[in-house]
Amino acid sequence: MKKRKKILQKAVFLDRDGTINYDYGYVHKFTDFKFRKFVIQGLRYLSNKKYLLLVVTNQAGVAKGKFKIKDLFILHRKLKSFLKRKNIILSDIEYCPYHPDGVVKKYKKKSLYRKPGNLMIKKLKKKWNIDMKKSFMIGDKKSDKLAALKSGLYFEYAKKNFYSQVKKIDEKVSNNYL
Repeated sequence: MKKRKKILQKAVFLDRDGTINYDYGYVHKFTDFKFRKFVIQGLRYLSNKKYLLLVVTNQAGVAKGKFKIKDLFILHRKLKSFLKRKNIILSDIEYCPYHPDGVVKKYKKKSLYRKPGNLMIKKLKKKWNIDMKKSFMIGDKKSDKLAALKSGLYFEYAKKNFYSQVKKIDEKVSNNYL
């Protein structure tokens, strides 16, 4: 019996705070979650182009006692639900609650899960069977870029017009220019 070849999927890995929403510092309530301009349009475009939308986010606020992990779950559930009502499927969210300077003992540690480490990306790659050559990452910090490069992902810093940015990257991906 022949082994069926798994189909590789294309994905966009997105940082959260500062990339898809404005970063006001420790955003952990949906009422405080404000999408950056053109992000909804950009996410819809990517969704229509059959990209998996994956968020990889450092959430040091958990380790630093700024909010509880359940607050993060609630925010992410509401975020997925909000986007779904706009016909945008957010496939997965990976977060890192750890920070070496944390005050919550359980989360006070160094971790390769935390960007610039790339374990969040590796986990999603395996879980979703991702073709890294047809995928990319957008973030707003050097740690995002380093995590992307360690993972073999094309990376760009978030630009003002997210929609225009992802459209241009998709054209490069589609034409194998990455």
